[in-house]
Amino acid sequence: MSVPRLVLCGLEPGPAVALAAGAVLSSLGAQRTVRPLSIGLDVPLWRLLYASAARAPRVLDLALHDEDTVLELFDYWSEGSDLVLLTAVEPALDRWQGVRGSRAVDIAAGLDAPLVLVVDARERGATAAAAVYGVRALAKRVEIAGVIVVGADERGAGAELGAVLRRDIGLPLLGWLPPQLSEQFVRQYASGSGSVRQIGARPVKGGEARLCAEAGTYLRADEILAAATMRGFLPGRSRRLLAPTAAAAGLSLAVAWGPPLEPFALENVDLLQAMGVELAPLDLAHDRELPAGVSGLLLAGQLDEDELPAFAGNDALKTAIAAAIGGGLPTLAFGGGTLLLLRRLADSRGRSHELAGVLPAEAELLEWYERPRYVTARPGPGNPYADGEDILYELFDLEFLVLEQDSIAFVVGEPGETGQAEGFALGRLLATTLYPSLPRRPSLASAFVAEMRLAEARG
Repeated sequence: MSVPRLVLCGLEPGPAVALAAGAVLSSLGAQRTVRPLSIGLDVPLWRLLYASAARAPRVLDLALHDEDTVLELFDYWSEGSDLVLLTAVEPALDRWQGVRGSRAVDIAAGLDAPLVLVVDARERGATAAAAVYGVRALAKRVEIAGVIVVGADERGAGAELGAVLRRDIGLPLLGWLPPQLSEQFVRQYASGSGSVRQIGARPVKGGEARLCAEAGTYLRADEILAAATMRGFLPGRSRRLLAPTAAAAGLSLAVAWGPPLEPFALENVDLLQAMGVELAPLDLAHDRELPAGVSGLLLAGQLDEDELPAFAGNDALKTAIAAAIGGGLPTLAFGGGTLLLLRRLADSRGRSHELAGVLPAEAELLEWYERPRYVTARPGPGNPYADGEDILYELFDLEFLVLEQDSIAFVVGEPGETGQAEGFALGRLLATTLYPSLPRRPSLASAFVAEMRLAEARG
């Protein structure tokens, strides 16, 4: 497989790499079909990639998946793309969750992909080049294609930085993202991610993506594209997980999408689709009933609190979902999808929402996480699909105000610990506020598909 590919990474934590990634997507997306991947998961970066690209991003997560699975997923996600852009959440030489082989320089070497470094030059001069020099010295196996400078231009201190990068380090400059634009992005990005308190009206949604589109005009798109084509050849991966199976042929799955559900963990949809399941979109804001003839339901993603009224006010669909699940429709609800099934939810701004009422619980959202928190879990009694210890992740914290929990989805805790009850297992419904990964636990997907087949036979 020889799809052009690039690995983009920063030299330190911060928003500069997000601006550069959005700019590259905007610059090349008009002329190429680009698949964005992130190395590790950062929620603000994910949202930016989703807003900036024509193809929905995916996550390479070595904390969840072994190397063989990562390579198979990469191969699958690359299909039909003209270019794959991998953006590292962590700086170039830092590991994701401490996992060996997860550094941006390791991924670039393993995929034989050129590396583009992002230098945050805001309020800094030529000393910003020191980190570039260090990465080049410590990552000898990687081809560094060039540098994108954020927060400077080719005048004043920026000119001196550019001279050091070209003359002393020998790297081409692939773009300069000017100071005013960079600062605007940083303010918008911080406010949108919730990392700073905002006085007055919240920033307009989509502002970061528009700034990235403007930033894309400052890049040398032809040189970036030429760098991406200088990749090595990767042999195609044999399919273990993502091979179609006859067990799922002819099955139709309703997949919830649209406000208030934001997409996450899309590898789960990829696996079910690869198994042969036909996907039937379910618009949570506008549809009044489930798609006809479906044999299962998937509610998975992150919750956009500002859009909760779109679903809370859709009484017809809430009633239809409750009736279908109560009637035995096989259902998986992960993360924010589980919250939609509560009786009532108080969001983090104190507003209360009446929801589907499938789960015997009411809750209050306390905190959102920008990075996942991983937990070890084992199936609870009554879990209809899971069959062994697993690693799942969470992206928010909540407190249950009312909780009637007879049959639980998982027990969270290390082996030998008593553990803590998590989620609900009600009939053919598995609902958890955590995020399982079906490629990590394909037996869960197989059990769910088998139950869908039985539901179809029951008519």
